[in-house]
Amino acid sequence: MYIPPAYEITDWNEITSFVSKARAGEFVTVNKDGTPEASTLPFTWYPQQPDSSADLKNYGRATTHMARTNPQWKDIENGAPALIIVSGPGAYVSPSNYASTPITGKEVGTWVYQTVHLRGSVEVLHGADEIMQIVSDLQRDHEANREIPWDLATADQDFLQELVRHVVGFTVQITSVEAKYKMEQKKDLTDRATTVKDLLTTARPEDLEIASEMKRLFKI
Repeated sequence: MYIPPAYEITDWNEITSFVSKARAGEFVTVNKDGTPEASTLPFTWYPQQPDSSADLKNYGRATTHMARTNPQWKDIENGAPALIIVSGPGAYVSPSNYASTPITGKEVGTWVYQTVHLRGSVEVLHGADEIMQIVSDLQRDHEANREIPWDLATADQDFLQELVRHVVGFTVQITSVEAKYKMEQKKDLTDRATTVKDLLTTARPEDLEIASEMKRLFKI
């Protein structure tokens, strides 16, 4: 991923928190004929910050699953590269928010966003116990904030076992983590504050989320 220095995020707590909140991403692999394939999948990342002296980076592992009827998994060989793209909301920023626009005329609109790329090698899992653990962990995480979390153990177990037969699991050993927040870092505080104010006037949920993130990041 192309990341200009101003947009690179290296704070490990920030990165892991962002991925945890997203809870799903684009699972990208390459078919045997070289064609890229992608599926939007929920996943669980078990992050591990590696020793900076390690030759081969190990950022933990991510697990996910897809329907067996999805043909993507059939071209995935164990050890093949995989990419999980985790994205937050994005928003358009008008040049009318910049103080220099009416003076120089040298501004254009831009798109602001946040994204994290997790790269690694993938292993395809077919074992019922392994897949059930992946499903259980996802259910635990996604139910965690509910007032009364639904418990997978309360489901009909024969029904669950039948579902598992129709699912393929994956473990991705993460060897590279790249994080990019393009959030007006190259603008001064006044332009950022004007941008936040403008975004807050729209009815688009994505604009409101970006405004909230800019306020948090830049303490506006």
